[in-house]
Amino acid sequence: MATDDELTPEGEAPYDDWADLYDKVYAYLDYDIGFYVQQAEATGGPILELGCGTGRVALALADAGFEVTGVDISPRMIAQAKAKAANLGLTSKTNFVVGDMADADVGAAGTFGLVCFPFRSFQSMLEVDDQREALENAAAQLRDGGLLALDTFAPDMEQLGVRHDEAIPFHIRDVEQPDGGNIVVWGQNLWDGVSQVNSARLIIEELDATGLSVARHFRDFDLRYTFRYEMEHLLELSGFTLEAVYGDFEGGEVSEDSDDLVWIARKTAS
Repeated sequence: MATDDELTPEGEAPYDDWADLYDKVYAYLDYDIGFYVQQAEATGGPILELGCGTGRVALALADAGFEVTGVDISPRMIAQAKAKAANLGLTSKTNFVVGDMADADVGAAGTFGLVCFPFRSFQSMLEVDDQREALENAAAQLRDGGLLALDTFAPDMEQLGVRHDEAIPFHIRDVEQPDGGNIVVWGQNLWDGVSQVNSARLIIEELDATGLSVARHFRDFDLRYTFRYEMEHLLELSGFTLEAVYGDFEGGEVSEDSDDLVWIARKTAS
């Protein structure tokens, strides 16, 4: 069984080490697509996705008929997105760019109808100043009246600070693969209540169709968790008017059982 290093190799950009694994680990993830397509339909596009990864959401939006620009800090993730666009015949609908979501300049500022941060990508901004810069950059990219859509995980007060999650890996899910194999994902969390940052580790085990373990990978990443009303203030301070916050992607109310906070905000008129 092959095992790779848990650290990003020196010289690689953040999340480069995810490029070959991302689509395998998140093969199950499609429950948010309908929501982002709905927001695109409400604006008519064009769309800017910040933190696009390998293009999971961007390509779905392009397939729905929208012009999409995707930005990600990882050159290898962007290379994967471009290759997938070519394979799907969506190159003419997409423009994938290497850049930082906090200051990416895609040369079309003020023209986008929708800017989105799907699958908690906004939470890779670990400092409040970085969060403000990312949101202000999103506002600058939007035309007047344009929409911002994003999702964050809903902080669970019973989970924050649980040292058991740091010491002992917990099972997250099994993900079936097209070749008949399986991916088993385990997690560990180190919660810092002062900085509101979770230093997460995923342990990813690849099994072949017979159940034999053929590879194990370790991936470390940090996410800043943001509470509901803190996020509302961030949006207001960064040039947005909140239109809605939901507890799921079907428009349900926020409750103690919500895993996600799903946000829609409109660029405030200048």
